Amino acid sequence: MSKQDKIREKAMEILNRPEFMKGIRWTPLVRMVAEETGENINTCSGSLWNLPNEQSDKVARPHKGLFILKQNVKLLEEASQRVPGAIAEASAREIDIYEPARIHLLGDEECTHAVVIGGSIFGKKWGTPDILGAIRAHSDAIYRPTLEIIAVEVKNADYSPVEALGQAMAYKLFAHRTWLVLPNDADLDRIEGIAISANIGLVSFKKSKSNDGFEFETLNRPVSGNPDFKEVNKILEDLKKKDSKKYNSLIKNESD
Repeated sequence: MSKQDKIREKAMEILNRPEFMKGIRWTPLVRMVAEETGENINTCSGSLWNLPNEQSDKVARPHKGLFILKQNVKLLEEASQRVPGAIAEASAREIDIYEPARIHLLGDEECTHAVVIGGSIFGKKWGTPDILGAIRAHSDAIYRPTLEIIAVEVKNADYSPVEALGQAMAYKLFAHRTWLVLPNDADLDRIEGIAISANIGLVSFKKSKSNDGFEFETLNRPVSGNPDFKEVNKILEDLKKKDSKKYNSLIKNESD
């Protein structure tokens, strides 16, 4: 069996799993195939990107970035009709998403420390992230990498894609990595491509079926950028002045 055949066989096996009957987005599919086969992620991308065209009798791409078994397309269409816009989380208040999103990013080890900010405590709408995080070593670590600041913007179902992307881009001025946490809706297909190009992390969420919480899925991870060190210091100084407890939790303490 060739390497490409091995990769495609694994992709088909993943698409056949019950949890992906309504499809799986391109980025997590490639990541899962790479992790489960041990193959290079670029090799997996090259072997899978045209799968819906080359095996159109088995695999479909009903929306940009969504891969699904051809036999399950009707199931996806029926689900979309039952839930207009395919959004069950439309009624979620933005403020209710902050803490679960913070926990998700910590649990995924996208940051070592994080605090909910929200509002406009820094005085500017596009200068105040909903969540501010940090990547830093513990005090007893032998090797201590440079402190990195993480800025996260959370949106509910009523968000404007242009505004969301604009805010995430604005945070790059003072943050090493920026993230968008958005509802799993129709706009996500277009936003994912822009987020990848702009080096913005992207997390989608939906209401959990088993409880009142949320289910999160990381679609794209950003790499560390180079913010203006003066702006980094300014945002941290502002946080220290306006909320010393959160500043200490983010920068000084070893745990939240």
